[in-house]
Amino acid sequence: MEQNNINNNPAQDSQQMTLKDLWSMCIHRWPWFVISVVLCLAVAAFYILRTPPVYTRSASVLIKEDRKGRSISSDIESSFSNLGFVQSNVNVNNEILNFSSPDLMLEVVKRLHLEVDYKQEHRLYNRTLYGYSLPLRVEFLDLGNSESAYMDILPARDSVYTLTAFKRNGQELEDAQPVSIAMGDTLETPLGRILLSPSEYQGVAPLSAPLHVSRSSWYSAARRYSGALTVTLANKMATVINLSLDDVNPQRGVEVLNMLINVYNEMWIKDKNQITSSTNEFIAERLQVIESELGNVDSNISTFKSVNRLPDIGVSANMDMQLSREANRQIMDLNNQLSIARYLLSYIRDSRGRLLPADAGLKESSIQNLINQFNSTLLQRNRLVESSSEENYLVRELDRQLDGYREAILTSIDNYIVGVNMQMSASRSTQAYADARISSNPQQAGRLLSDERQQKVKESLYLFLLQKREENELSQAFTAYNTRVVTAPSGSNSPIAPRRSMIMLIALALGLAIPFGIIYLLEISNTKVRGREDVKNMATPFLGELPSVEPKKSLLKKVKPATEERKIMVKSHSRDIINEAFRVVRTNLEFMRGKGEGGYVVMLTSMNPGSGKTFISSNLSAAFAIKGKKVIAIDLDLRKKSLSGMVDNPKKGVADYLNGREDDFESLIVHNVSETGLDILPVGTLPPNPAELLADERLEALINTLRKCYDFIFLDCPPVEIVTDADIVNRLVDLTIFVARAGLLERSMLAEVDRYYNSKKYVNLALLLNGTEGGGHYGSKYGYKYSYGYGHYGYGYGSYGYGNGEGDGSKDKDKKKS
Repeated sequence: MEQNNINNNPAQDSQQMTLKDLWSMCIHRWPWFVISVVLCLAVAAFYILRTPPVYTRSASVLIKEDRKGRSISSDIESSFSNLGFVQSNVNVNNEILNFSSPDLMLEVVKRLHLEVDYKQEHRLYNRTLYGYSLPLRVEFLDLGNSESAYMDILPARDSVYTLTAFKRNGQELEDAQPVSIAMGDTLETPLGRILLSPSEYQGVAPLSAPLHVSRSSWYSAARRYSGALTVTLANKMATVINLSLDDVNPQRGVEVLNMLINVYNEMWIKDKNQITSSTNEFIAERLQVIESELGNVDSNISTFKSVNRLPDIGVSANMDMQLSREANRQIMDLNNQLSIARYLLSYIRDSRGRLLPADAGLKESSIQNLINQFNSTLLQRNRLVESSSEENYLVRELDRQLDGYREAILTSIDNYIVGVNMQMSASRSTQAYADARISSNPQQAGRLLSDERQQKVKESLYLFLLQKREENELSQAFTAYNTRVVTAPSGSNSPIAPRRSMIMLIALALGLAIPFGIIYLLEISNTKVRGREDVKNMATPFLGELPSVEPKKSLLKKVKPATEERKIMVKSHSRDIINEAFRVVRTNLEFMRGKGEGGYVVMLTSMNPGSGKTFISSNLSAAFAIKGKKVIAIDLDLRKKSLSGMVDNPKKGVADYLNGREDDFESLIVHNVSETGLDILPVGTLPPNPAELLADERLEALINTLRKCYDFIFLDCPPVEIVTDADIVNRLVDLTIFVARAGLLERSMLAEVDRYYNSKKYVNLALLLNGTEGGGHYGSKYGYKYSYGYGHYGYGYGSYGYGNGEGDGSKDKDKKKS
């Protein structure tokens, strides 16, 4: 008999066996996968039907860049670029944060009344109504901004709607009674005063089913829409911002994006006009002061001329007067600069936290640049304070920058005033020189000239400020938006969620993975002998394997297995799988016996009760009997007498012969059981001392006598280790068959079987595997269907040979398998 070979590469073989075994077990349990896939797909389909579709609406907005530090302008604004007003450069990342600001979305919620949500039952989910699909609008007049509410509106009867199912702040108002209200009315309800007004699309979408109205707080609505909004930069090299909003109502998504862009533009214009407004305030204050001073100078000149009766001063000396006028012009110009500088210095010291005039007329460009930087930083700081707090690190950093700019501006103005004073001193020296040369002019003329000079200075400053005020007003009127819509809000009519194909694919994967995981867990937790692969490397000779004959359990209901010990399944001319399996074992057993003479005694035992010893004893005996051999099976399980059940448990048997009650054992034998030619010697009366009877010499004499009459003698014995019966009987046998049942015997006990074989505790021990399932590494070799019919033979392959039993008296071919 061929011994099992040890694999040259156990690790690789184990891996291949595991994969193949898992695949075989999955194929064997394919109904599990079918049911799991169907259930998962059904759950996925139900989820898809229950989930409202979500649509995406997107828009692209271009953030205009500053051109050389000047105002963002259109063609009209370009004509006023020479006014000198400066705006700060645009930071696209700041504008992305601005678009994502909750305050901006809060303003959108207020304008579109997004805190009120309208839903209506639609198939398996509630459909959100908005715009064209909304028949009416509800206003909660007495609820606070942070309060929530809920109610149902039933369709109108006689133009009267019914309000019911009131909830306030999540609490159901159980005592609230339904309220009737007509369209356009304001009514007192459990939720305060409610105004029911028609939608502009009421005629298009009348209310035909109950409407579920829920009102949330402004802030929660703003957070909800801010969470659904995505603001990204389209390209690192561009200033285009992509806006994307997910909403269950596509029309509402479009309107939210449009309103968001409009609110952003309004805030931008308001922000940018703060500089212009501060400049207007400064110019208006200075005009009032200069206008008063100019009126006083004009009155003094008129009074002086009337009292002194002085005519207009002519040119007394062209050269002296020209020099004096030139010096006078310089002094006036310097005086204007000095006055503006002093006014600006005073304004800056007294206006902490306010924007500075963008262009007050100073000719020093460095001062103007510092003022522009100060204003830009102050605006940025104010925006950060609105979205965070003054304790923010960035706000404190900007405050330090503002203090630095303020000190730099004050220092620059002080230095500028010193320079102007020095220039004015030089101009006055020149003017004094010219006046000295005109010493012949009367004193009154000098007085009058001084007053006229003051008049021109005030008049020049007044006209200058008037011009600047007009320029500032024009600049404010032509301030352009910071953005331009590149792509208007739009989107596909196909929803982005739920993703049907992805959900169904995941459901299919789960449907396959769940039973696979269960099978895998059951397999790795199974400690029983599973099949042929578990015994392939044992030292004990392998006699063969027998497939399970128990009916499979249904997935829908339990099937009670048949009692295999009570039935002989081996029949003449039968070609089913169990018959072929027993023929294979029969061939292997004959090969082990060789060409010996006389009766061959075979004992069957096992480690566990229920291993199928009685079933195998009866059917293996029948397999030899239908071949024409003289075979007897003796039931030596004197405690259970299972084999005796095959012949209806006669009252007398081998126990009666062993205890001396019967002297003729021939009369105790049941002949030709199931018409197979098999003889069975039953137990008879259950003895109180089985071990003592089996140790009696009468058993040995009985076996010796039967050896002369029969070719094969099969002894059905109890399991080992439980009782000593098998150990006592084993002295009389030629071969010991150890039955290991798949799914019953622990794999750890296989080492114990090898120990029995190595220690020769049992005579010629051989292992027979029983109850293997069809297919797989661990299953039976008989895991396929046979085709039988007229002119066809079915073959059952064992471990050591093959055979094709053709009926009683047929000869099996024995062939050693390499």
